[in-house]
Amino acid sequence: MTRFVLASVVASTLAASASASFTGFESVRTITAAGNTQYKLYANFSAGNYVFLNAFSWANTGAALNARHQDAAEDLDGNPSQSWSASVNLLGTAARDNDSWVSASGSGTSAGADASLDPGFNPSNTGEIPAGAGWFDATPGTGNAITAANPAGGFRMLIAQICRTGDDNGYFSTHGLQISYKVVGTATALFGSGSFTIGVPAPGAMALLGLAGLTGRRRR
Repeated sequence: MTRFVLASVVASTLAASASASFTGFESVRTITAAGNTQYKLYANFSAGNYVFLNAFSWANTGAALNARHQDAAEDLDGNPSQSWSASVNLLGTAARDNDSWVSASGSGTSAGADASLDPGFNPSNTGEIPAGAGWFDATPGTGNAITAANPAGGFRMLIAQICRTGDDNGYFSTHGLQISYKVVGTATALFGSGSFTIGVPAPGAMALLGLAGLTGRRRR
């Protein structure tokens, strides 16, 4: 599907607590062919020899996430329920690009290893991710390797897609998240956390977010 990518990519790592190779989160804003606003949320790493395990402790600050789901409009299998699970939407690229979902595989598809929602993800069928919720690898026997090259350098894993109805210019929300991952071939979990925005803040808000970023980059 043809998509119109806006000139500004929103690099939204405001306060990242780096552990080992995790360097923070980034959201990339795109307008879909249907005219909706899509954000792909990536976890960034400085090396590629890691396996993603789970995301947890989702935090909401201020405005609502206000995500849309496409499942109910596109699901033709007789079960038109909307969900943050990527496996619910089986109707291909057009439906998936205008849907909101979380992923542990970097693919956001029903094929292969993807995400299961943890018990705190309740309800799981609204436009919001509940505070404290998370998701994890649905098939632990299949490692979700972090191998995708980041155009800005390093590596990254796609862990969520948030889509909003129409153009959300001027509307933004801020969030926090923690993740765990491990070195390929090991069993020891490593942890990282950070905060990020979904949306395009107004100029005054951008200045405040910049100050928050400077504060957040102070390391203990």
